[in-house]
Amino acid sequence: MRNPNFFSCRLLSGLVILGLSFDVSWAASIEDVLMSLKGLSAKERLGRVESQARKEGRVHWASSTPQAWAEPALQIFRKRYPMIEVEYRSQSGRVLAERVIREHRAGNHDVDIIGTSIVTFAGMKDSGVVASYASPEAAQLRSAMKDPEGWWVGYFGDIQAIICNKNRVANAPNTWKDFLDPKWKGTFSLDDTRYEWFYALQKIYGAEEANRLITGFKQNGAVVRRGSTLRSQFVAAGEESCALGVYLGNVHLLLEKSAPVIYSVPEPAIMVPVINMMTKLPPHPYAAILLYDFILTPEAMAQYARANAVVPGREGLPVSKEVAELQGKRIHVIDVEASSRDYEKTVKEYTSLLKK
Repeated sequence: MRNPNFFSCRLLSGLVILGLSFDVSWAASIEDVLMSLKGLSAKERLGRVESQARKEGRVHWASSTPQAWAEPALQIFRKRYPMIEVEYRSQSGRVLAERVIREHRAGNHDVDIIGTSIVTFAGMKDSGVVASYASPEAAQLRSAMKDPEGWWVGYFGDIQAIICNKNRVANAPNTWKDFLDPKWKGTFSLDDTRYEWFYALQKIYGAEEANRLITGFKQNGAVVRRGSTLRSQFVAAGEESCALGVYLGNVHLLLEKSAPVIYSVPEPAIMVPVINMMTKLPPHPYAAILLYDFILTPEAMAQYARANAVVPGREGLPVSKEVAELQGKRIHVIDVEASSRDYEKTVKEYTSLLKK
């Protein structure tokens, strides 16, 4: 999901595949399948979907979410539908998007549900890989965690935080701007691929002010590293005082291990939706509908929310202590489509600022 070696969304949309030999597989359009369910009551619809899904006997969900995170919910699904084999493949979101687009253009449709990083969404949509699907469960999601036309749903969101070593810092600063103070010179890190964070800063503060922030951080000796997990571990080990723009989930895992860290979440809290999309030509359309809907249920979503410091797509679910403390704070949810269409520009600007 966070691997920086990828084509831009624009390139993803314009990929031309030449000289490939492939086995073209046929798949029904999800639109045609949904038409077969139109007009049915909720009970009739579920009955037909379950019956046809059992006949299909398989569903393939490819996602950038770690498999360990997905397994608790998938175990419930497998127990409920033992006749349906669930294949879950975890892969970097950008690499996954490239692969699925390439296979789609080659006529090979193997994936039913796809979850990539939000920056790849426009490329997936423009390439015709995904289709609009208004899941009945989506009506219960937070408004900012779903596309109004059904192109994607956010089943949870990652929060951007500041992590500090408590043996070196008494209190974690409450704003990003605090790190412009000379007292922090050379003691904190930035991520050279935290493009979504930078995009959000531009929307919150305005482009000029956000650009000045990044330039100021660099002038104040910010160390540039790659990876939220790695940078959090450096802080826990005392190699750095603080790291900016790490995932709250990384903080949560370190706190569970009693690591010497403290943290803060500057307001407005920046949240990156973690999304799922329905492929346009799923090889197992009824099983895809069944699993897609299940992922959005309170039962499934609670598995993510309880175990990880993430914001569930629904209100009213049990959450970790770190997420509970966000109650009452303003939250800035990154716009999925806008950020993916501005992605190439964001990468260019952020990379240029880090070189100054």
